[in-house]
Amino acid sequence: MITVSLLIQDIRKSADFFKLPDNLENTEAIKEFILKKYHTDVGILECFIDGERLILQWFPKEVDKKAESLHQEAIVLVKKKQFQKAILKWEKAVSLNDQDVIYLYKLGLVYFDMKKYSDSIKYLEKAVLICPIYYRAHLLLGINWIKLRKFRKAEYHVLESNHLNHTNILTYLNLGAIYSYQQRLNEAIEMFNATIQLSPKESRAFLGLARIYNMLNDVETANSYFKKVIELSPGTQMAEYAKRSIRVPSQDETDSTTIDSKEGQVAKGMGFYLSGNYDVSSQQYKEYLTLHPSDDYTWYLLGETKLRTGELTEAADCFKRAIRLNSSRGLYYKSLGVVCHYLNKSKEVITNLKKAVEMGKLDSLCWTLQGVHYSKQNKMEAAMHAFDLAMKKNPNNPLVMYHLASAYNVSKQSKKAKEMIEKILALEYFVPIKSDAKKLLENIKQTDRLKNSIK
Repeated sequence: MITVSLLIQDIRKSADFFKLPDNLENTEAIKEFILKKYHTDVGILECFIDGERLILQWFPKEVDKKAESLHQEAIVLVKKKQFQKAILKWEKAVSLNDQDVIYLYKLGLVYFDMKKYSDSIKYLEKAVLICPIYYRAHLLLGINWIKLRKFRKAEYHVLESNHLNHTNILTYLNLGAIYSYQQRLNEAIEMFNATIQLSPKESRAFLGLARIYNMLNDVETANSYFKKVIELSPGTQMAEYAKRSIRVPSQDETDSTTIDSKEGQVAKGMGFYLSGNYDVSSQQYKEYLTLHPSDDYTWYLLGETKLRTGELTEAADCFKRAIRLNSSRGLYYKSLGVVCHYLNKSKEVITNLKKAVEMGKLDSLCWTLQGVHYSKQNKMEAAMHAFDLAMKKNPNNPLVMYHLASAYNVSKQSKKAKEMIEKILALEYFVPIKSDAKKLLENIKQTDRLKNSIK
């Protein structure tokens, strides 16, 4: 059963969203109107008045015991990370009872976890069509559309979820993200502030506000929010990002900046780094390291700065120094692997990125670059395996798709290569790799034409 509790006064306040007629004052009339709004031909939708609330409930007309058993088995499989087996169980459950939206939602959720957003959307759209009040499905559907950068569709579903359950902070956070992407900054600020009202220690909301004020060049306000993130989530990647993002107001004010903490001193370098002033940033880090030569993280930051200025050998030295001081950070191995990629040192790329993956840096870039350098070594089986892992981590990454297409082409699997390139070209948003993909496709077609003429 899916249950939604709506305050009648909230419905009246949100008359535009619910499309409530102006002359509809009677509670019974509002109840009938809401029932019509969320009408569905599948399952049973009921509504009753409980004091100042409307209680909406949806449930399937019947429950299939075998389908329920499959559902429970699928949940166990997901806990074991056996996603494909779980998917088969839920698909079988849906075939036995296609009215049960929980099965559809779980399929949408597991595909979302696998980063297969289009597949996730397919099941979630079915779920909200069957049960229009299913606020969890609406929210996840909206987040999927955010991932695909379809912000109008995302807003529709996240708003629907928010009005059906306005106590869920995730709806406000995601609306804040959507409005930030759309440059609707006042609305984004309102959403992040609403999140903080509901959950005063929600770091993600403070980070969202920090980014907005950073864009608005309100350095003081942005820094105050970044510091709040560091305070609330110490030791996390979010706090690390916040530390890197703290800015100094301007170069002229650098000397008068009254920051005596380690974070504050390094923040000067970060501020110049973020503003693109890499030489001054580098100098700040060097001055700090003169006094604190055992600070592995600042050696890493200096390496990142050197990477941006094209001083690749110096960048590699900095990352190696950071690793010598602290060999437990996968981030350092990943950055060293990236530098070695630019230096075209295939063996070192593979060694360092393997180490990064072992230490938890399970992002698609680590596997993509491994695949690229396995390809350079003519180890096509290892390359294809690395690209497959990268695709599983992020199926919508055009860079991975391009290199996988190249690997298919080298392995004389031109049909698969063309299919992969067509996926890149079908992406609705702009990516620079599209021009390379077009050239590769033309080369493959030319090769195919040549083969056919010889035959």
